[in-house]
Formats: sequence, C-alpha cells, structure tokens
Amino acid sequence: MPFIKITNNLYLGDQFSNKLKTKHKELKISNIYYDMLKHQYANKQNTIYNDYFVKIDDKLALNLLDSHDPSDFNDYKFALAIKFISENIENNLIYTHCQLGVSRSASTIFIYLVISKTLNFSSFEQALNEYLTKIYPYMKVNYGVYNYLKNNFPYTKVKNLSKKTWGDLLAY
Repeated sequence: MPFIKITNNLYLGDQFSNKLKTKHKELKISNIYYDMLKHQYANKQNTIYNDYFVKIDDKLALNLLDSHDPSDFNDYKFALAIKFISENIENNLIYTHCQLGVSRSASTIFIYLVISKTLNFSSFEQALNEYLTKIYPYMKVNYGVYNYLKNNFPYTKVKNLSKKTWGDLLAY
C-alpha cells in the first residue's frame, strides 16, 4: 500500500506502511484507534479528548468513520486534523493515515493542501485533478467524503476553525 512524501515533513499512507524511522507525529483517522487511545490515555496528563478526537503529545486520533453518509463529515472534524498538521509541520515529521490510506486520510491531506495553497486552484475539479495526477493517485473516496469535499471547497470554515485553541475546539 502507499507511503508517499506529500510535502516537506508530511507523509501519507495506510496504517501499516509507516516507514519513518525517526521520531515523528502521527495523525490517525480511525474510529477504532480513537477508542483504543481514549481508553489508554483518558486520565493521563497532557491528554485532551472528546467524542471526536484524542490528542496526546505526539498523536492525534480522529473518530471518523469511512462512511457513505455525507452527514458523517463536517468542518469541525477536518479542522482538528488541519490544526494538528499546521502546528507540527514546521518542526516535525507527520505521518497521516487511516486504514487503507485512500479515503479519510487522503481527503484530509487534500484539504490541508488546498488551505495551505499548495493546491491553489479556483475550482474543486482542478484541485482534485492536480492532487490525483501529480501528488497522490491512490485516493479513492466514497460518496460521503466526496460530497463533503466537493460542497465545501475551498474549506474556509475548516481553516477558520483550525485556528482556534485546542481548549476552544474541545468545547466546540
């Protein structure tokens, strides 16, 4: 399965393909991993969590299903991931993954690249085409996430939410 360097310090793949040998941050997009991390770290210092995420020093786990239902995807959930990437990308390697690395994590990185203007296009179709042809050809999203991506481009609300503090996002 894929393991691709997307930009400086940002890598994308599946849950088994992390080839980073040095210390790095990890963005895990998985309802199963979210549950495991929440139970493991719930009462430990430096852990913040709610029904949508668990954040510890070097990891963020998002409670996000790979669903065909568009209502399962929203600005808040993606803003959490974008905030984690934005806060860490300058000084850390970041490995982003879901189970297969083709839907949820690929979509999250697409959103990040649009917000950061790495994909600087005026239309969703142009940006997605560039992403699929030149950056990450493994993306294969289902109806739910595709509908979210198309209808919310260029992700202004995600960008604005991602600038809030973790405390504000925790209470959101």
